[in-house]
Amino acid sequence: MTVTEMFKSFLDNLKVDNSANIKERYGEITASLNKKFRNSESKTERTLQVGSYGRYTGIKGISDLDMLYIMPANMWDDYKNNPSKILADVRNAILARYPKTTVKVDRLVVTESPLIY
Repeated sequence: MTVTEMFKSFLDNLKVDNSANIKERYGEITASLNKKFRNSESKTERTLQVGSYGRYTGIKGISDLDMLYIMPANMWDDYKNNPSKILADVRNAILARYPKTTVKVDRLVVTESPLIY
């Protein structure tokens, strides 16, 4: 086996193998948030993938997707003095889509456990 072949094999072993599943869940969560906050079910608008998957540095076995959701500016007054309310509303929007999943507010983020299936 050549060095090139060994390196290609090494890269193939690191490649994320559940991209389709991650993409599907990302779209579903985005749609849930857009439905709650924008009366839309878009699976692509107003979100950003961040973290290792969003930067294309994730590797096989990735178990989370870090994402940012861009809230409507007109909701700023509703949430600016009560950040726990926005986190609770995000949690409830995700629970509406995944009612059998444990979704919780954890300090400054909303998390679920285990990976949403």
